[in-house]
Amino acid sequence: MQLLLVRHAESENNAKPVHNRVCDPSITARGRLQADCLGKWMSGLAIDQLITSPFLRTLETTRSILQHAHAPPRRYPVSVWHDVFENGGCYHGHHEKNFAGAPGLNQSAIQSFFQEIAAQFPDRDPPPLTLDPEIDESGWWGGKDRELPEEMQARSLAVIKRFEQTFAQQPDEEILGDRENPVVVLIAHADFLREMLSQMLAGRVAMDAIGPIPNTSITSLQWSTMGWKLTSLNSVTHLPPRLVTGHQALLS
Repeated sequence: MQLLLVRHAESENNAKPVHNRVCDPSITARGRLQADCLGKWMSGLAIDQLITSPFLRTLETTRSILQHAHAPPRRYPVSVWHDVFENGGCYHGHHEKNFAGAPGLNQSAIQSFFQEIAAQFPDRDPPPLTLDPEIDESGWWGGKDRELPEEMQARSLAVIKRFEQTFAQQPDEEILGDRENPVVVLIAHADFLREMLSQMLAGRVAMDAIGPIPNTSITSLQWSTMGWKLTSLNSVTHLPPRLVTGHQALLS
C-alpha cells in the first residue's frame, strides 16, 4: 500500500489568533486556492481510496480533489472516518477554562455535502461514499469533553492498524480491485498526522526532522509486511510559494 498523508487547506482558525478559534471552521480564500492546486495535482493519480476526517475543513479540501477527478479511473471512492480527527476533537473555546464539547457535523449534513458536489456534475456518476457508523445524527463528536493527549496517541495507533488491516492484510476486493499496491489518501490534520508519523517511523526518523506540516502538504509512505517506509515528506511542490502556509508553526 502507498499511503499519502495530506494536511487540509488553510482554515479560518489557522489564519486567526487562537482566541478567535471556532469549533469547526471553513477553509479560507487562500485555502481554496491551495485545495484547487492539490486537486489538480491529484487528478493525475490512480487513487484507490480517499479518506477524510469529518471536520468541515477536511471535507472542503476533499471537495476540490473530487472536482478535479474528471473521469475513470479517477473516480475515487470516498470514506469519512470518525477516528482521524484533530487533537482534542470538536470543541468550543481556546483555553482549558472555557473548553466545551461541540456536536460536529452529523450524518445527514455530511451526506448532503457530498450530494451537492455530485450535483455539480450531472453527467458523472457520483463516487461511492461510505461513512463510519459512529457518525450519526447527533454529530460525529456528540458534544463530548475535549480529548486528552494520551487518548490521541492511542487513537493514532488504532488508526494505523486500521490502515494496515483494511488495505494490506485484508484488502476489500470490491473497493480496491486487483491492484497489489493500492494508493490510499488520507486528508487529515497537522497534530494527528505528526502523531501517526511518530508511531509509524519510531526509531528510524527523528521527529524534529519532520518539522511543521504545511497546509495541503503531502507525505508519502509505503507499507509492507516489513513495516512503514517514508518515501517523501511534507511536499508542497504543487503550490506556488505565495500559497505555502502552516510551515512556521504547528497548527491544526
